[in-house]
Amino acid sequence: MSIKGLCARAQSLAALAMAAPALAAVAASSAFSAGKLIAVEWSDPEIKSFVSAHRDAAARSLGPTADDQLAKLKLPVLAFDSTPGIVEKTLNIGPRPAVERDVVMDEAEPVWYQLVERYGDVTVSVSADLRVQHEFPEGAIKLYTDESRGAAPSAGPAVSVFDETDYGGEEGFLAEYTITRFGVPYTVTVECSEEAKDQCRDTTQISKDSELLTLIRANPPAEPQE
Repeated sequence: MSIKGLCARAQSLAALAMAAPALAAVAASSAFSAGKLIAVEWSDPEIKSFVSAHRDAAARSLGPTADDQLAKLKLPVLAFDSTPGIVEKTLNIGPRPAVERDVVMDEAEPVWYQLVERYGDVTVSVSADLRVQHEFPEGAIKLYTDESRGAAPSAGPAVSVFDETDYGGEEGFLAEYTITRFGVPYTVTVECSEEAKDQCRDTTQISKDSELLTLIRANPPAEPQE
């Protein structure tokens, strides 16, 4: 799906959030109006280790432009350190599609980001926002579990799946889950075309892929000089 399509999806989710219970809406509105941000746990040992290891060496490079953008972010950046298993299942024998990658953020207010990677019939994105938490109305998302014979219970995050056509989107499915690292909620979204929509129902694999999420950038605030 194009960035335009992803933005449209974000607007759709925002509209759903407005339909949440009044109490949740008021709470979210109050937090936003007060300009409060989620406090990043910069003292987390994983961040300290990462910063120390990359003090004299470059972190994973996504290209000069993307690297410059990510260097401005005021939150740790998570991304997949290898191709997610759910993507590998959709790739047929033959030439692999060239990965298209985009970083979406507001350089004037670098407190959120979305890293989008497109692999032919599957698009995977990782996003985080220190400002806003979305609430979904009851029944808006259908939960699926992998009931295939021999499927092991998932030990990872719970995955929500819904049919995009139910919300006026393109044909296909969308799977989503959220994990919290360093005090920050990160949302992973997997969008499958009509041809690959069954892969978005494979919640066991999607959940397992969360193990591949890796810290690729961290810009802790400078410590005050004594």
